[in-house]
Amino acid sequence: MNRCILVFGMPRSGTTWVGKLFDSHPDTLYRHEPDSVQRLSLPLYPEVQSAPQYRADLERFVASLPQLRHPKVVGKQPLFPKSYQSTAALCAYRVSVTLAKATSLVRRDFPCLYRPTAAGSGERVRLVWKSIESSGRLGVCLEALPDTRAIHLMRHPCGYVASVLKGHATGRFGNQPPPADSVWQLKLLLATQTGETHRLVLDDLRQLTYEEQMAWYWVLTQEKILADVARCERVLTLRYEDICAEPLNMTRQMFAFADLDWQSQTAEFVHASTQTIDPAQNTGYYSVFKRPQASAERWRTELAPQVIERILRIFHSSHLSYFYPDDRHGAAAVLEAAP
Repeated sequence: MNRCILVFGMPRSGTTWVGKLFDSHPDTLYRHEPDSVQRLSLPLYPEVQSAPQYRADLERFVASLPQLRHPKVVGKQPLFPKSYQSTAALCAYRVSVTLAKATSLVRRDFPCLYRPTAAGSGERVRLVWKSIESSGRLGVCLEALPDTRAIHLMRHPCGYVASVLKGHATGRFGNQPPPADSVWQLKLLLATQTGETHRLVLDDLRQLTYEEQMAWYWVLTQEKILADVARCERVLTLRYEDICAEPLNMTRQMFAFADLDWQSQTAEFVHASTQTIDPAQNTGYYSVFKRPQASAERWRTELAPQVIERILRIFHSSHLSYFYPDDRHGAAAVLEAAP
């Protein structure tokens, strides 16, 4: 099981939903943000040329993923039937996850007593590593792990900012500040080879509004990722909005790229996760059951026009603006295009 599939992206870019799309395949073993539980030794934004020095560490990390028991890593719902798991084992898995999450309320990080590892399944089963923390490491991961394939997800910067603001306002981040509150991350990004091209210093960013700081965080992160993987054919960069618009076709495209066949279980999950009308499922901040097209475009009505204008001004200072050519005419045109 050495052919790992990476699903990497910035926070609030659809990685959880896409990760579960991959988890819905019977021949995958899914691990949800394991790098937030079991820390890696390499920096958050390493230069791709440094990949050889981190190869051994990354190989050990990936090899350890099937054995992890943390409920956050192995318990993300829904849990799917697998080709390497009996019906009884799936029931035991679901009970174990429920018990671990309940016990973790009084005993922090109580481990899952049982979770599948796909041991002995051979090359048929693919390990899926979903991450937001390691998005800036994507180039190094691909360089150091030559058998991996990666899906890199990108969301419109206004959608990213709106979603982070919503999470911050509702306390979804707990005690963890959103990225732009972590000035040290902006400092790290400015010190990268791509960040240095903007000729900015940290004091420049400190003078900006919070929304502008997040827009720069988006630009600096995405520029780094795309520069690092520019010459790699084992990564597929997709816009979150395109997956939301055509979830079935785009999932087929992702699976074909990752060398996974098409399965009816995935088709059923695509339908279930995009057509739900149950309000209890549809409102969760981290839920994979929601109307994706509405989620992708909600920022157009959630953000004030002047905020959109400030974000787009920063966005258009980057060559990345070609990813969203329809928004090149400013906030007025964007709002006119709102559904």
